[in-house]
Amino acid sequence: MKLEESNITKTQLDSRIKVVGIRTRSSAKSVMHSLGSISLRVGDKVKIRSKSGETDIGTISDNPRFLESKYCPEDLPEVIVKADSEDLKNILEIEKLESKALELTKRKIKEFKVPMQLISSHYAFSRHKVTFFFSSPGRVDFRKLVRALSDALSVRVEMRQVGIRDEAAMLGGCGDCGRTYCCSTFLKSFDPVTVKMAKDQNLSLNPTKLSGGCGRLKCCLRFEHSHYLSSKKRLPACKKKVGGCNCGATVVQQDLLKEEVTILLEDGDKIKVHANNLERMQTGQFTVKDFSQTDRL
Repeated sequence: MKLEESNITKTQLDSRIKVVGIRTRSSAKSVMHSLGSISLRVGDKVKIRSKSGETDIGTISDNPRFLESKYCPEDLPEVIVKADSEDLKNILEIEKLESKALELTKRKIKEFKVPMQLISSHYAFSRHKVTFFFSSPGRVDFRKLVRALSDALSVRVEMRQVGIRDEAAMLGGCGDCGRTYCCSTFLKSFDPVTVKMAKDQNLSLNPTKLSGGCGRLKCCLRFEHSHYLSSKKRLPACKKKVGGCNCGATVVQQDLLKEEVTILLEDGDKIKVHANNLERMQTGQFTVKDFSQTDRL
């Protein structure tokens, strides 16, 4: 029996793949890579092989974990080895080339009058190709520009158009909260964000306050949404009657972060009640469990 259990365990282990999230210099998104037996931690620089077979340098953005092989794509990119001093030196030299290429391209864009906003440049680790990222409100004919750049730089040139949210992630910056953009740090993908999410969080629907650096609705409205919904379930809605106060009582304000409500009593006084001191009855109405544990305003 022990042998059978051991075989089952080995089979289960064989079906799992060690993976890790990695951000490359050309993308703000964290992409899953197979890790093998290499020991790494968040922030480490690694040499990777992309789906197309090209080598690049990336940064570990997630802690390594195991996934069932059936949940991993067949063409999963892989981590080759931890980057050494020579690799990091090569990256510094490449970054100098990218800076020069960026300045050249800006001049060429003006010369050819191409309607695009240049964001960044990215040389392949082998230096055989350089990719320029740009934004534009519409489609752009950049064929003449590419030929001119290819002749001037003596490498293969690619132009890649990105959306406004990707542009903000690549350029980086600080949000209204004072922290670095979420899309430039820990967000792995751009999920849809709606105005309803702001309503659910009892936020002012002022577009200026709801918009991020990209001009679109802030990403935090989405990933914080579930917390607010959970808090709402524990609290009575505004204008709802609340029992247990020995007199008529109505909710006049919700504080979802503190998980408490402000209740207006029949005599005109106000009290604050935490969710832990509220009980939902079978009828759906909330009642105050212990009036002595409330805060009078």
